[in-house]
Amino acid sequence: MLNFFKKDKFILIIINIFGIFLFCKMTEDVLNLELVTKIDIWIYEHIQSVYTPFLNNIIIFISSINNIYQLITIVVIVLLILNHYKLYTQMIFFSISMIGSSILVLLIKEIIKRERPLLQLIEISGYSFPSGHATLSTTLVFSLYLILKDKIKYKKLFISICIIFPLLISFTRVYLCVHYLSDIIAGIGLGLIWVSSIYLIFFYNKRIKK
Repeated sequence: MLNFFKKDKFILIIINIFGIFLFCKMTEDVLNLELVTKIDIWIYEHIQSVYTPFLNNIIIFISSINNIYQLITIVVIVLLILNHYKLYTQMIFFSISMIGSSILVLLIKEIIKRERPLLQLIEISGYSFPSGHATLSTTLVFSLYLILKDKIKYKKLFISICIIFPLLISFTRVYLCVHYLSDIIAGIGLGLIWVSSIYLIFFYNKRIKK
């Protein structure tokens, strides 16, 4: 069981610090209306110039992969697989990662209370900062990577998928004008912070018990 927690501790600490930087920087800039908010508006005003009906349908479909129903389905399937192989520590880690990340997003949205862009390609309610899709897709692939990194045969392909998936989901949210770029960056940072923190806490807890 301890093998799950033995490797890559230094890299995880670096990822955690990087996530903190991304999230804190975006939060500060949004609250103080600094440069990133001007970039947000520029992208928002220009992204619609590339709209086509065909591309819009593709982007809407990709974005829907990470909606609440699909996400719950994926989480349940992962938990059932982990339970089948009696990977109970990993089950707890994955559950805390996904549930905690979801709660954090909701809490921070209510604290920051940033309004979404006005002209949306699809209608979404609620506050904008941080992006729930960016946070949860990052949480999903990062936690799965930590669980499966020593079990996957084609590791480079797996890492590529883990990087591309949250970036692709995040891009769709900006394209659909339901989030600003800074919402996305903050969401990715938040996912990195939460998963790496939980993993490190599990690791040190196991070491203490040992």
